[in-house]
Amino acid sequence: MDEQLYLVGLNNRKLHYAEIITYRIAQLHARFNAQSTRIIQTVSDVSLAQWRILSVVNSAEDVTHSKIAHISKIDKGQISRAVKSLIKQGYLETEHDTEDHRKSYLRLTASASDLLARSLPLMQRRHDFLHDSLTEEQRKVLFKAFDTLDDLTERTDFSD
Repeated sequence: MDEQLYLVGLNNRKLHYAEIITYRIAQLHARFNAQSTRIIQTVSDVSLAQWRILSVVNSAEDVTHSKIAHISKIDKGQISRAVKSLIKQGYLETEHDTEDHRKSYLRLTASASDLLARSLPLMQRRHDFLHDSLTEEQRKVLFKAFDTLDDLTERTDFSD
């Protein structure tokens, strides 16, 4: 990280980018996504968003577009585009609800199950590596900080 980057704010207050929480989280998020993409690309031809959708369908019952959005926090438009592509690529199938024909469920194909059988162990080892690189105390502090920051995302009024 460039130690010379500052955000100049109110009253010429200089904020070092390395100390701006949202900047640091965004940078870390981008690097973790790039790492995940590189791992997934070693065994498949799907994007990270598509892989996340497949993993949600794999881990839940009666998965709909809305359920994916709720679980993954992926944008609904991105989900729609990714699901269409996954169906076209032969990784997902749809099954219509027998009582409510407006509702359809997503199901993995054999190709998707094979893809996940190759990629999930790699992603699990990555998770274990990250998990084990922190002490139990560091993980507790980190997750408590995440919870605090998550609660703070509801506030939007920062006027005087």
